Amino acid sequence: MLRNIAVSAGLILLLPACSLTTPVTGSQYVSADGAIKIRGELVDSSDVKIFVNDAKVIEDRVSLLSGKGEFAGNFQGKPVHATCATPSGHGLGATCTVAVAGKRVLLKL
Repeated sequence: MLRNIAVSAGLILLLPACSLTTPVTGSQYVSADGAIKIRGELVDSSDVKIFVNDAKVIEDRVSLLSGKGEFAGNFQGKPVHATCATPSGHGLGATCTVAVAGKRVLLKL
């Protein structure tokens, strides 16, 4: 019984964390009020570019061996963080979680 309560409490704590990322099916996100536009590109299967309101804030490469990368930049003095991965390091598209200005979005490049 005590174990069930602990598991339930853990799930309750985990649910809000899951809802922090806005699911996006494409390579861009626009906030409901239109104030923040986040866009990503994957060039030559490893070069990741992240734009916020059309300003390039990140340009870096995922690892050719692992297909993963963690990147940082800034937009108008606010930190921008991106964690990207290609499927099994094959460079056939990438998925990036981008955080900026209180928004956390999932982009598929």
